[in-house]
Amino acid sequence: MPGSRSRLSHYRIPLFAVAVVALVGVGVASVLGVAGLRKSNAWTEHTYQVIHAIEVTDRAVRATEANARAYRLTGHPEFRSQFLAALPGVDAAAARLVALVEDDPAQAAPAHALRDAANAHAADLRRLYDLQEVEGAEAARQATDAAATLRQWRAIETAATQLRRGETRMLQDRKAHAQRQGLRLTAIVVSGTVLSALLMGLLMWNVVRENSRVRALERKTRQASQEMANTMRRIDRLSRQRHALSRYSGMLQSCETRDEILRLTGETIHALVPGVGGECYLFRASQDFYEIAATFGDAPAASADSVLPNQCWALRRGQPHLVPGGQGPRCDHLDVASARGDMDSLCMPLAAQGTALGLLHVALPADGDHEIEIELLGQVAEQLGLAVANLQLRETLRTQSLRDPLTGLFNRRYLEVSLSRELHRCERRQLPLSVLMLDVDHFKRFNDTHGHAAGDALLAQVGRLIQSTVRAEDFACRYGGEEFTVVMPELDAAGACTRAEQIRRAIGMATVQHAGQTLGPVTVSIGIATFPGDGTTPELLMQVADTMLYRAKAAGRDRVLHASHQG
Repeated sequence: MPGSRSRLSHYRIPLFAVAVVALVGVGVASVLGVAGLRKSNAWTEHTYQVIHAIEVTDRAVRATEANARAYRLTGHPEFRSQFLAALPGVDAAAARLVALVEDDPAQAAPAHALRDAANAHAADLRRLYDLQEVEGAEAARQATDAAATLRQWRAIETAATQLRRGETRMLQDRKAHAQRQGLRLTAIVVSGTVLSALLMGLLMWNVVRENSRVRALERKTRQASQEMANTMRRIDRLSRQRHALSRYSGMLQSCETRDEILRLTGETIHALVPGVGGECYLFRASQDFYEIAATFGDAPAASADSVLPNQCWALRRGQPHLVPGGQGPRCDHLDVASARGDMDSLCMPLAAQGTALGLLHVALPADGDHEIEIELLGQVAEQLGLAVANLQLRETLRTQSLRDPLTGLFNRRYLEVSLSRELHRCERRQLPLSVLMLDVDHFKRFNDTHGHAAGDALLAQVGRLIQSTVRAEDFACRYGGEEFTVVMPELDAAGACTRAEQIRRAIGMATVQHAGQTLGPVTVSIGIATFPGDGTTPELLMQVADTMLYRAKAAGRDRVLHASHQG
């Protein structure tokens, strides 16, 4: 009855469009706001770099003067060496400061003034040093111009103070701008979200109201007893199906393996749609095709054992594809020769969050309309896709919980569990087991020289080299920091030493590419302990191997030491 519809029904599409526009506006504002905040953070970081450069320049000048003055007073060669080493750092530090503020005329002037004053002071110190070298310390002390030195220091401090004030002022301005931008972004997001929620709520209320009116009208039309009986039978059937689907959904959450999920799916399909058969395909990402993971029903459909993504219309279109009685566009994976004319073919894609996971292929009796079966199987396919995705996610998270993200090796937690297990197995079979403790030599110096990012790249390279050198049955772990552990089941002391030497040589010949530079090579020290001669517990083996590692370091590093080879 058109006259009974509410006025709001005519405005559903405009209201929905307004809500969508509001949400899009919130998203755009969020993206722009985040971009602005990132830019502000970058300028803030630049300000701290400038302030740091000022402090570095000041320290360089003071260190140079202190060493020069100490050398004039004592004549000690150590102060002479320190003065000559510190002198070039004055211009280098001042030059970096000038480079940082070159794009800001207001800051460039005091930066150049600071550099000129610092270089002038360094030149005077060099002149006095040269005079001392030729005529002696007394001549250098008499040639010292205290007034000129004071003027130079005042010029340095004045320029540094002006630079600091300028950077502090800009930092305050940027912080204030970031706060204003954050407030604007918050206001836009809140207002857009509230507006969208109100509009969506209004639309939902209208839809619910319309649905209630439609259901009321439908109830009034059910007057004939036969229609009522048919309706009751349908309701009863739907109730059983919903119960089966609800039970299926609940049990899926408790399934631990893929086989459990597929077995439960086959039982549920048989309960929902008796007399059907088919196959369930799952995607094999490593080979880019779908393979049969399970079959179900009394008469499985005639389909290939593996399916390429372009061989199925359902996979291409992302929606169910029904072929009634062999008539219509057929999927390439169907076996035409063995296809039956009294069976309809239904393909349903399995997906979760837009990712294709598999395919459900079902052969249905050709008895007319399959709307209910398609709806039920669609719900099964939806639940199955989510269950497979959740299982894959759990497996991925489990793997991540046992792996070190930087090196890809197992982590310390996996080492503690697996070493005990392997040791018990070797003990029962009376087989040896060796433990290697590795440490990258001078890693702290490498970090201090090249930076932490280069250190991370080095550790990742070491992890790859260890993994490629050990045997398939060995497991390599990152013990912590620059220390690594390799457990070698069924390998005696001689074999462990040979394998450790291979690891040491491989790492010693490798280099690391980082930031356009070739770094390394580095060396490693390795300590080895072997069960049962060096210990019978995981703790003792690790302790002995660690002791051998530190003896190797004490003996000069870049070597392998085994506990049984020590006196």
